[in-house]
Amino acid sequence: MQWTILNVSIPVNDLKKSKEFYEMILGPPKNEGNLYQSLFENEENVFFGKQGFGLRLFKPKPDLVVSNYIQSRRSYISILVDNINSIKGNLDRENIHYIFNNSGNQNSFKSLLVQEPSLNLVQFIENPNSFNDNINGWDMGLEWGIHHMNLESLDVRKSMNFFCNLIGMTEGKWVAPVNKGDFSIDPTELAILPLSDNNRGLHVIKPDDGFGWRNNFAHNPSIGGHPAFTVKDLSALKNRLDKEKILYSDAKVYAMPGFHQIYLYDINANMLEINQAV
Repeated sequence: MQWTILNVSIPVNDLKKSKEFYEMILGPPKNEGNLYQSLFENEENVFFGKQGFGLRLFKPKPDLVVSNYIQSRRSYISILVDNINSIKGNLDRENIHYIFNNSGNQNSFKSLLVQEPSLNLVQFIENPNSFNDNINGWDMGLEWGIHHMNLESLDVRKSMNFFCNLIGMTEGKWVAPVNKGDFSIDPTELAILPLSDNNRGLHVIKPDDGFGWRNNFAHNPSIGGHPAFTVKDLSALKNRLDKEKILYSDAKVYAMPGFHQIYLYDINANMLEINQAV
């Protein structure tokens, strides 16, 4: 099965203030011709990116006023696939509940919302034509792109079984730098569904309460999950964060060869990773 990351949705409390925060991180929104807007019509949102690829900030509704719709209180990923019916059939076979949307309109897209075994919400959207286009979430022609989404899993192997055997993805092997930080790359604790040979794709990690402490970080990237964005000038971003007195953990090159990573919280306490190829 072909797949790629479409966008990451991040829950926020105040859309205006959050938009200003992410403009400091990524620059102003430049969403052009979002083909997938109708799939996200249940919430107030702001898009950063291009043609639906990129980042979506959304304001959840009160749970008691929502019916027949799943909301996530964590950041979650939307994934483009070339065949959603095979996923639907596999989930039906295993009696796994999901929400399927197919309006039947030739201009719309099929979508499926499901929770994987550790209850991370994942949205799959079918658009076979997207794999023939030049644009993708990694290279949108902007100053940033999506490198990966990190999912917290209490049972990494169950999560990987879900993604590989029911969704149709293929597991890869974690590529670590020579001077690796103090964390486990045992596939029962950290696994990867790669889109490239530089760890781009979907990461699944077992929460490790000592991760931050052992690596001398103020943040623990193994807890709660996080999106990771690649920028072209990490040094300039660090200067902006310093100016605004925003705390971040400068991990340098410690987990992925050739990538300088930092971690921080947004103004809604959502974990973020920002990295740069070096």
